[in-house]
Amino acid sequence: MKKLLVTGSSGLIGSEVCLYFANQGWAIHGIDNNQRAIFFGSQGDTRSQQKRLESKIKGFVHHEIDVGDRPGILNLINSLRPNAIVLQKFRT
Repeated sequence: MKKLLVTGSSGLIGSEVCLYFANQGWAIHGIDNNQRAIFFGSQGDTRSQQKRLESKIKGFVHHEIDVGDRPGILNLINSLRPNAIVLQKFRT
């Protein structure tokens, strides 16, 4: 089974990318650290999307990593060896 790593997986577009590829038979790994809740408060909280993905995608794996954490991201990529990465969220 192909593995997909999606950054920003709990966001609007990232979550739909996860669902689409899961329906195509891919194993889905999502990265999201819910920074929207910090910036926008409870109205920006994306945990409900994370829970939705966990309930709809069999075997969905959530990784709580900041995309700015280069060593953490590289370790995850090296351990997962995904077939593809969708960069939906980027922090400058």
